[in-house]
Amino acid sequence: MEKSIKKNHIYGETLGAIFIIIFVSLFILSNLLYGFVWPVYIPAMVVGFFIAFSQPRSGLYAIIFLTIIFERFFTLQSFFIGKVEYKLYPIDILLIAILLGTLITYFVEKTKTVKWKLQDLILLFFILINIIYFFFSAYVLNTSSYLAFSSFKNYAFYSLLYFITFLQIRNISDIKRLFKFFLAGAIFLIGFIIFGILNGEGLWTEYTPLSTSGVRILAFTHGLYLSLALLPTLIFLSLKSQKIKKYEKIFYFLLIIWSVGIIGTMMRHIWVALTITLIFIYFFLESRSRKNFKIIIIKALFSLSVLAILIFYLTTLFPHSKISDLTYNVLNTVRERTESLIDINSDDSFSWRNLVWNSAYQSYRHTPLFGIGTGRTIYVENEYYQDFIEVRNIHNSYLAILIQLGIMGIGLFLTFISITSRDLIKFNVLDLRHYKISLLSILVFYLAVFLFQPYMETNLLALFFWINLGLIRVLPELKDSK
Repeated sequence: MEKSIKKNHIYGETLGAIFIIIFVSLFILSNLLYGFVWPVYIPAMVVGFFIAFSQPRSGLYAIIFLTIIFERFFTLQSFFIGKVEYKLYPIDILLIAILLGTLITYFVEKTKTVKWKLQDLILLFFILINIIYFFFSAYVLNTSSYLAFSSFKNYAFYSLLYFITFLQIRNISDIKRLFKFFLAGAIFLIGFIIFGILNGEGLWTEYTPLSTSGVRILAFTHGLYLSLALLPTLIFLSLKSQKIKKYEKIFYFLLIIWSVGIIGTMMRHIWVALTITLIFIYFFLESRSRKNFKIIIIKALFSLSVLAILIFYLTTLFPHSKISDLTYNVLNTVRERTESLIDINSDDSFSWRNLVWNSAYQSYRHTPLFGIGTGRTIYVENEYYQDFIEVRNIHNSYLAILIQLGIMGIGLFLTFISITSRDLIKFNVLDLRHYKISLLSILVFYLAVFLFQPYMETNLLALFFWINLGLIRVLPELKDSK
């Protein structure tokens, strides 16, 4: 009887997530096709809010899937009343509902299984610091209230996903369903890769134009999400997990097609971060799993090479075809961007970063402990370029936190990550090692990409960072869960 009730509850949560996805997707699609339509927006968000409020886990699963598919059209879609723009995004509405539902559940049930730890208090203090900085920067220092609020929202509001995740994910079944929703979204993105190849340019790639010539066949954000899906899949295959053993060939195929998409994003920092993470995984695995890992990598590289040769052969047969032009553009762009990693001085984007980071340091060096505050812009200038750059957009999340919040802010942030990951590294339960290594590899990947883009300053990039940290926080407590 108890098992039947539990199954019905799980089914209800999954169904709730699907309903949220359907209703919110209808709004997003109508918005893309016809523009903002209030009669579609209101019922979609009302239904989504009440389901997420009554079933917070459903809301969490839905947010994961919707972000993977619709990225900025779900996470950054504002609305207008008259001529005033309100930056209350669909993801914000669902997050507020999830947070309220989680708090009510926690205080009503007084869950005894939750034991608060030092890292939780450190993150709460980090959030409090950001609240203080917002009001002080916007109303005392008179910086841009819009920019200050944006920093507050990304550092303080979206970090609440960490608490939501470890309060809602309380057993292995919950983690499995979370992974399944993420996997479903990553599989759905195969359609975006195919579209990019057939179209000659990826969908929504215009929002992140290349600093060099060429085209992307997949948007940067979608490449990020595929990277986050690729790492656990590779680890599960290396560990010969029984959970995916019967689907082994399917997952090999996914690794190949996802790799094509990731390469097609032309995002060099993702390539570098994946390389660093793969090295981490190799040394973190046991000797037997390392052998499997090497075999998988060799097979994947061989398959990609065969695929490249086949495509090249087709282009020689049809030299004036659309696929021939696309292949030339993609290969030429990959070559240019790979060469720029060797000779960074000749690359405009690296030169821009060097200029901006130096200018940011000049503003910061007078107040190293507390930083310059949020909502700031810095003036950058050289012989060929001059502009005002938002500090939150200097393409290095560590520097952005350091410059805005000072040594105190970056110290709290890094200490929080260090303590949270340390607890998981010490955790050693054989049945859960695939989850352990997967979560740590995703963390390593994020810590690498933070060096190159404003990840912490953009909700659709940082969302899975906070969720992953929430899972890292809770996994050691699930050793007795089934």
